Amino acid sequence: MSAGLLVAVLLASALLEGSGWAGGVGDGNLRLSVTVNGRADSDVRPPEVRVGAWVVKRYRLLNVSEADLHRVRVLDPGAPAGSVRCPAVLPAAEEAECTARFRAVAGRHVHPVRAEGDVPALRTRLTATARAGYAGVAGALGLTEEVVVATPGTGGGGASATVTYTVTNRGNLPLYTVRVEDPGLALAPGAPDCGGQGGTVAVLAPDTSAFCRTTVRLRPGTYRSAGRASGSDRATTLGTGGERVTAPLLTAGASAVFVVREAPVAPVPRTPAPGAPAAGSSAGAAGASAGAGAVPAPGAPGALARTDTNAGTGTGTDAAGRPAAPAAPGAGAAPGAVPPSSVSPGAVPPAPPPGLRRAAGVDDEGFLGRVRRRGREAAEFGVATTLLLLLIPAAVAAALLGSRRK
Repeated sequence: MSAGLLVAVLLASALLEGSGWAGGVGDGNLRLSVTVNGRADSDVRPPEVRVGAWVVKRYRLLNVSEADLHRVRVLDPGAPAGSVRCPAVLPAAEEAECTARFRAVAGRHVHPVRAEGDVPALRTRLTATARAGYAGVAGALGLTEEVVVATPGTGGGGASATVTYTVTNRGNLPLYTVRVEDPGLALAPGAPDCGGQGGTVAVLAPDTSAFCRTTVRLRPGTYRSAGRASGSDRATTLGTGGERVTAPLLTAGASAVFVVREAPVAPVPRTPAPGAPAAGSSAGAAGASAGAGAVPAPGAPGALARTDTNAGTGTGTDAAGRPAAPAAPGAGAAPGAVPPSSVSPGAVPPAPPPGLRRAAGVDDEGFLGRVRRRGREAAEFGVATTLLLLLIPAAVAAALLGSRRK
């Protein structure tokens, strides 16, 4: 072998040993590439994935060394912990794939990714790095509502209820043509007023809200409002295999239960009968009649007195409107009669006691009749009373006879 050829062989051997080939293990022997939902340049153009949809990351590892790699693993801060799966061993001069599958969250998530593998015989660890990630996008529609019921007026007919619907975009993309409806109240299309746009919010930016209101007249009862909102962010995203996914219709709902009270009935004014005294003077007229002891003739006004606070106290007014003095009990009434104010309509007055009936005929008795009657009552009054009753009339008679003889 010539000297020049020997130098060339030694130089090539040195170069191969320095690069890790020819049985060597060195830097650059492990290579890494990452695709996210089918896109390989996710470090520059992260794919847009709808929030809540699946993100699939594929990590391609190539071992160009002549040693097997053990405890192969991928460290990716953009993937949930424990979501990356890798083979335990990556043989020399072969490739393998690690995968991660998880739900997308809102925001941009592009991070450096690190792959590692150990060579236990040489106590060496090979590494490789790359950048990859995705952007979680979506408009998120929210809806709340509030109901205010007006106080019912008199006369019946229910009351009005004002419902306020609050639509909110909680996502990171604008929402377009957000429509508000309420099938629970059977509103007409476009009934809620959303700023003069007929039940529709044209554009709702991220982290903003809009208000829609409607007022309905309802009969008394219990009602349930069922608000519904719908709209779209018009964003096309990527699926797990890189396919294009059109924007879905976003919806949100809310409900509220409320009660419409019965309206109070307006009082009906009482009209007095023809010829009857006014309500304010009936008590005074009845009191004046009771104080004078007069009994109204049948059929005359005030024959049956109305009961009020003045009648209960036995007071009234005279013809001049002055308070009349209360009448003494029994004044101006015939024996055994019952005052008209104490007789209810249709009731039969009680009969006078027997003692009053007996006293009514006293004025028609003569002297002998009175003596006989006193004798009959002797058993009731006793001997002393009987003697007193007999002696007093006899003394009066003797006096009268003596005065005539003179």
